Amino acid sequence: SAIGGPSVAMKDQADSVRRSLYFFHSNNERNLLLTTFDEALVKECYRREQSIVPQQALALSNSKLVLESCVQIADRISASSDTEEIQDKEEAFVRGAFLWLLGIRANDEAVQRSREAMARWRGIADTGLGQGHPQRERVLLIWALLNHNDFVTLR
Repeated sequence: SAIGGPSVAMKDQADSVRRSLYFFHSNNERNLLLTTFDEALVKECYRREQSIVPQQALALSNSKLVLESCVQIADRISASSDTEEIQDKEEAFVRGAFLWLLGIRANDEAVQRSREAMARWRGIADTGLGQGHPQRERVLLIWALLNHNDFVTLR
């Protein structure tokens, strides 16, 4: 999507890949996903409150936007990490995922635990998130990191 342009109408927001900055905001019509994450209210000059509620975790776990984004993010990090001239491409992917999504350099323990989880996921039947993806375990790791506390919380 290009920068600028018209607002995304309420009826089109669920399928939009544009940033919420481009969503049409109204006091009468509000985007359900944005309300879960304390969207800026029109009648309060776009000021935001801060809350932590269970619905936020459920939205990150189950929203169509997050589930579809996991595949795209995994593919993008894979393309970046798989071209590096190193032996261990899986470790490069894990380290890249932590850096891209959480903004931190994964320590050796985090890398090892992530690799163990990915190995277990390879042994589970191919249903649900990432179904049919050649590296489904990478998609599942991205999903886990998008639900990680450090992805959601600014410190």
